[in-house]
Amino acid sequence: MKIKKLVMIVLVLVLVLLSVQMCGPEPKLDYNVTKSESYKISEKKMKKISLEVKKGFEADTEKYKSKTKEAAKSFLENMVEKATQGTDESFAAEMLKQMAVSMMEKGIEHQQSKIEEIRFFNDTEAQVTQKVKIFDGSKGNIAKFQNEYELLKLVAQKLKYKDAEDMMAQMEKMNKKEVFSKIMNAISEIIEDEFKKEENYIEMTVTSNMNKVNNTWHMKDLDEQIKAVETIFSNLANSM
Repeated sequence: MKIKKLVMIVLVLVLVLLSVQMCGPEPKLDYNVTKSESYKISEKKMKKISLEVKKGFEADTEKYKSKTKEAAKSFLENMVEKATQGTDESFAAEMLKQMAVSMMEKGIEHQQSKIEEIRFFNDTEAQVTQKVKIFDGSKGNIAKFQNEYELLKLVAQKLKYKDAEDMMAQMEKMNKKEVFSKIMNAISEIIEDEFKKEENYIEMTVTSNMNKVNNTWHMKDLDEQIKAVETIFSNLANSM
């Protein structure tokens, strides 16, 4: 498989994985507890129940993240298998998988979220509002990944070559495994650099409706949200 083809496979993986935003809970939470005017409940009881809502919210958030990772991994494996079919480049396929998983985990690691409010409507309905800082793939160098030449320029800079042409010329003297390893490591570093830049994030207010079912609080329509993510990856896989 040609190096440029491998680079473009990575490009697609980067853009797809970054488009799936997973909003994890903030470990140390500080939030307001409110209620609708029609709901009759004491302040003390309401605050106590809010801890149950928070617990259910965090559990369902972890479930969403886990299912999204599973869908992303399945998509990744299918895509890499198609791209490397008929070739003897198992090292490339394995490195692609490792890199994509690493990028996804780093994206989650750098993402920030904080519960701002838990609002009650009655004994079985509530709403969680959180501020979430989400990585915006349209900003910074990530946007340049849509152009193969711009991506190679960034890789060349990271690897300290004069320019992309010089890099490709020098790499002609190396074996494929060494070349691919260098390029993948450079792209990983470039992406991680972008994850660390505050200006590459946008802040959003996200609300989640919660229902109490069998004495446990759950996100409303969680299964539908998971199904939607799985459908996105399935449609992408079928279109490639």
